Formats: sequence, C-alpha cells, structure tokens
Amino acid sequence: MAGQVRTYVLGGETRRRTLFAGVTGRQLIGAGAFVLVWMLLLLATRSLVVLLGGIALGAAAVGVSRRKTITGESWTASLRDRAGFRWARRRRAGAPEFVPGLALPAEVGEIRVLAYAPPTTPQSPMAIVHHKDHRRGSWSTGHLTATFEIQGAGDGLLPTRAVNTAGLLFERLLGGLASAEIPVDQLDIATRVLPVHPSAYRQHMSGLVVASAPARLRQSMAELSTFAAGNTEEYRSFVTLRIPLAHLAATISGAADLERIAEETFETVGEVVRRVDGAGYRLRAVLGPRRLGALIRHLHDPDMDMDTLDGIGTVADGWGQVRHAERQFVRIEGAARDWYHAVATVPRDAWPAQPVNARFMEHLVTRVNPATIRTVQSQFRLVPKARAREIARIGLTYDRAAQREQQRKKQVSTGETEASMSASRRVLNDLLQPVVAGVYPSVRVMVSAPSDPDLLDAARRRLTSAAEDGGITRLDWQDYRHHKAMITTLPMGRGVKA
Repeated sequence: MAGQVRTYVLGGETRRRTLFAGVTGRQLIGAGAFVLVWMLLLLATRSLVVLLGGIALGAAAVGVSRRKTITGESWTASLRDRAGFRWARRRRAGAPEFVPGLALPAEVGEIRVLAYAPPTTPQSPMAIVHHKDHRRGSWSTGHLTATFEIQGAGDGLLPTRAVNTAGLLFERLLGGLASAEIPVDQLDIATRVLPVHPSAYRQHMSGLVVASAPARLRQSMAELSTFAAGNTEEYRSFVTLRIPLAHLAATISGAADLERIAEETFETVGEVVRRVDGAGYRLRAVLGPRRLGALIRHLHDPDMDMDTLDGIGTVADGWGQVRHAERQFVRIEGAARDWYHAVATVPRDAWPAQPVNARFMEHLVTRVNPATIRTVQSQFRLVPKARAREIARIGLTYDRAAQREQQRKKQVSTGETEASMSASRRVLNDLLQPVVAGVYPSVRVMVSAPSDPDLLDAARRRLTSAAEDGGITRLDWQDYRHHKAMITTLPMGRGVKA
C-alpha cells in the first residue's frame, strides 16, 4: 500500500455564478416587471403611499428570496414544492398519484422505443429510447438513450497504484467522451445494491470449504458466514448514454432516416463500450427493450427480479405499478407488498472541500450497514474543452469582480469567493492537459424499504451517515417530490443540465 494516493479537489463552487451577485434569471425578470409596474403606478397616481408601498414590497421580496431553510435550501422553492404537493393532493381527493394506463407518468413524458440490432447479431437487439423535447414540443431536438450493464472494477482493498490508475483511466474516459466529435453529452453510471439472503450467503460460503478441510476450519467458516450474512450485498452496475439527436444527425452524411439514425446510434454505443472497457469496466450485456423495462420495474418493485422478463413486453411496462405520492417518500403498490422509496441529491455546496481519492464515493456504495436496498447514480454532463475553458474563464471573472467588491466595501470574506476562484483556476490549469475536458457531476441516491415507512426513515439516516463519512456535508432529500425525483435515478439520462 506504499505510495501517495492521487487526490482530487471537488469543492469550491458553493453557489451559482451570475452577473448580478447570485440573482437568477427568473428573479431578474420578476424584479424588472415589478419595477416597471411600480413606476407606471407611481407616475399615474403620484402617491406617497404607492412610493412607500413599492419600497416595502421590494424589500420584503428581497428578504424572502434570500431566506434559507434549516438545511440550506431556498425557502421559496420549498414553499412552492409544499404548496404544489398539497394542491395536487387536494385535486386527487385521496386517489393514487399515478395509475398504469394509456400514458406514462408526467415526468417521463413522451418516449419512443426502437429495438435495433445489426444484421450480424439480430438475436440481441439494443433498446434505443427517443425522448421528446417537451420544452420545445419537438422530437427532432430531443435525445436518445441506450443502457448497458458493466462489471464493476476495484472491489475490496486495492494498492495505492491501482486506485490511482483507476482514477486516471476514468478521467481519460470522460475527457475522451467529451470530445465534440462524439455525439454523447451525458454518461450515467448507476450501481444497484441489494442485500443477499443470509441462507444463500451461508450456502455459498459452505461451498468454498473442501471436503478434506479440518473440522476446526469448517467451524470457523460457519461462524464467519453467520456473522457476515446479515450485511452481505450484491452489486449490479449500469451505464446509460444520452445522445442529442440533433448532434447525432449532424454527423450523418446524406439523409438521416430512421435506419441511419439507429445504425449510427449503435456505432456510437459500440465506441463508448470500447472506451469503457479500456477504463477497466467489462461489458456484461447491452439492454434490449424487455430487459430495460424489467430493470425499471425492479427499481419500482424490488421484489421483481431485474432479470425476470415475465410480464414485460417493452420499456413502458416498467411503469406498471400504482403510485402514491407522500411528503417524505413515494409508495409503490408492488406485486407482493408495498415499497417505499426516497430520493436524495448531493447539493453543489455539499461536495467535499478537502482533497479526496478516486474512491471517496464508496461510502455510499459499500459502507452502509446494515444492508440497505439503494441505487447510487452518478451523472456526468460532458462539456467539450473549448466550452469548458470559456465557462471557467467567465466564472473566474465573476469571482474576481465579487472579491474586488468585497474589498471596496471592506467586507469580511466568508471564503466562498476565494474557494470558487481556486476551483476556476484548477479547471483552467487542468484544461491545458491532453485528453481533459469539462464535466458537470451530479450524484443521486434512491433508498428503498418494504412494507413500513419507519424502515425507510432508518434507511435514510444510514445513507446520510454514510455520506457524511465520505466527506459529503449533507444530502438534499427531495421531500414533496420523491415521486417526480425517481426519474433521475432511472436509466433515462435525466436530471443534469450544463
């Protein structure tokens, strides 16, 4: 284990950078509309009451917009979520939030599914999911997704050199995929963690003992299997690619018909699989429509095995359960029993500020005790080098302006501006290296428990504790919107914007 561990600094960007000191575009538009209406009323009435009332309302709006909850989130956003949740529940009048039928859940939207396989291997089709761009109401500006299963690398304790090598290979993987020549703008890696039944683990351990083993060794192995059975887990990993349709079509010479789109998507997935394999992650299988649907069904109802295809005809069959939205969880009416799920994200200001190694996320993946059903989804929005350099340059410019403003006003710094400037400088320095580009990472965790919401509460506490052990200061649990947040943990390529 000798040698120095290669480390990474993830923290620093503790807030959104904007031109007007943290004011978002929506806030700026709202403030402009308010000032315009106020000025018109003031000119029309020439009233002192209107003048003073406008000042009071403006001051109150600024105070409300800057108010934070006890967890550090926007108070107005949490108020909006709570009001929207209660309004939707009142409209449903106790009915389920989603009942399987003609349409998929609202957050899924409209999708088209194509099963494609080249003539050489027609028996193993790949599922290509076409997602409609609902903001523009257009299929042509939507995106495609494809999912394949990989065999994870680096189980257990590894030598320092192996950890460093794995981290470097993953860096190069992301940097290479962020090339403008490859029509992939997001890579999602999801690890599904499932407890192994104690009897199955004991049977596996007993099978490792040869017939000629001494009785003392047999007894020792039996005791060890008894102690470890309750915390034994199984890990399955899946990669989902997000491919912008417009970018893909631009790489096709000639007419971009359905056959050419499917063929080019297959080639793109093949190129990514080769690169992922080069980074040390072996391909297990590319998921077809039925296997992808079975995986989605399993994530809703863990009693249904992800490899069981009974009752699954296509991807849409994965949403075949009645769903109830609650404040702290979403309840799924499973085939055998109810399941409770909760989703959390890692906020921007919660990433570790201290240097970490390439395996700092293992606390969420492998160090949750007792064994807990969970999905850890790491999403990487890929940004080409030229755009990443420009974003970092603009960010550093904003930070310098903020620092000078603090110095001019003789304000005591909280350290956020300096940390943000340091992050921008690191990005600019890194972009001078070969095979390096920009990445916007995001981590989401879905935890599940059967039959009893109290079991889910305990599981949430375990996940929060594991995150803190890894240096993540807090998890943002998606209360009032867990039913919608589930889409960010499914193999759909949703949830991250550059």
